[in-house]
Amino acid sequence: MSAVLGRKPLPRLDGLIRDIEEAILSGDRGRQSELLLHSADVLTRRWSRLPVSDKPAFDLLLSNLLDQVDDVARAAFARHLAPLRRAPRRAATRLATDPLFDVARPLLEDCPSFDDAWLGELIPVLGEIHLQALARRRAVSPMICDALVRHGSLAVAALLLGNPGADVPAALLSTLTARAAEAPGVAAALACRADLSGTDRAVLVSLTRREALAGLVADLGCGEAEADALLDRVAATFAAPVPPERAAAYASAAAIAGRPDGFGRASVGSARLLHWMALRRVEDVVAVLGRDAGLPVDVVIACAETADRSALAVVLRGLGHSWGLLKALMHLPRAAQPTPETLAAIHRLHADMGEPTARHVARHAAVRLGLSAFTTVSDEPGSRGVTAVAAMTTPEPHGTQEAGRAAGRAGDQDDARGRGPGGRHAEGAGHA
Repeated sequence: MSAVLGRKPLPRLDGLIRDIEEAILSGDRGRQSELLLHSADVLTRRWSRLPVSDKPAFDLLLSNLLDQVDDVARAAFARHLAPLRRAPRRAATRLATDPLFDVARPLLEDCPSFDDAWLGELIPVLGEIHLQALARRRAVSPMICDALVRHGSLAVAALLLGNPGADVPAALLSTLTARAAEAPGVAAALACRADLSGTDRAVLVSLTRREALAGLVADLGCGEAEADALLDRVAATFAAPVPPERAAAYASAAAIAGRPDGFGRASVGSARLLHWMALRRVEDVVAVLGRDAGLPVDVVIACAETADRSALAVVLRGLGHSWGLLKALMHLPRAAQPTPETLAAIHRLHADMGEPTARHVARHAAVRLGLSAFTTVSDEPGSRGVTAVAAMTTPEPHGTQEAGRAAGRAGDQDDARGRGPGGRHAEGAGHA
């Protein structure tokens, strides 16, 4: 079996096929891996030009070979196959359903060969983590969205809702809205969608208000009227306009916090933020609070600078931060200085309100504005920095975690030198 197209001779497939067959029979893993990678080079460079009659036999042999080689060879072959627009069907299916996620991931997330019919056949046999990879594809049709939600968990649904390339049908949005109480990640993703109907948004607002009210009444021992008033005050603070010059003062810190490596990947603890306050890095503190709470920095500025500090207490309590940090933020020079009565009331709110309740209150205030809050924080007490959806989704590669820890160590060293990210002196930052 051989072919020549134009002036470039194609490899003699009969010889390659004979070598593959011999390697499969011999059980020589090293030779098998070598031939698989050689086949990957043939596929990526010239698959579309191979004679149609040769492709099925070659595809079948490749599938058999994939069953023999080690994980590293299969993962390497999958990376070669992923960019192909017409990948060999058997081999691509074998790799996409591979139990080892590192092998399947490139094809599930990126391979353009998979049309809706092909994906429809794959979805029922895929595991949860594989379905999550499909939910991250650049384009997901309404039919595939329905299938993914039908066969996957709410973590898959949350990924779809947050994927701008997923064409989630209106009926599915309504279905997920009805189930939003089961998963904060779904509720938060729904809250951010501009295509959510007025009816569905009203359902979401009602749901988040009900959860927040129940938590406040239980934690504070207050009546529903008092809890209702607190919810409205927090929502009003979240919606308060921030003058452009105030937002501009925080723009640089917010941009750094928004980077993948900005101020470290993990949430920043109270002690470190208090240290930053002592170094007059107020902008950095506010930016990090916004990042960790999943709120726009303008909202946190409003919480810190308005006379009613209830919303600030809600955000900090939701992140598990200390009273000391909250008190320090309540005495910012530009903010109205709290009276002793205000301090006492906010202290009581911070002390009595549980962390999950604080997050419910913030989510309710956010959803009223078409925003989300605390989308990546578990509602278990003391779980600041632990992601609710990410705990159910793909773990980060070891190297990424190490990079995050290195960024955190670098930030600690900056603190010790009294310098902010990028060598910015704390003295130069000044009070916000």
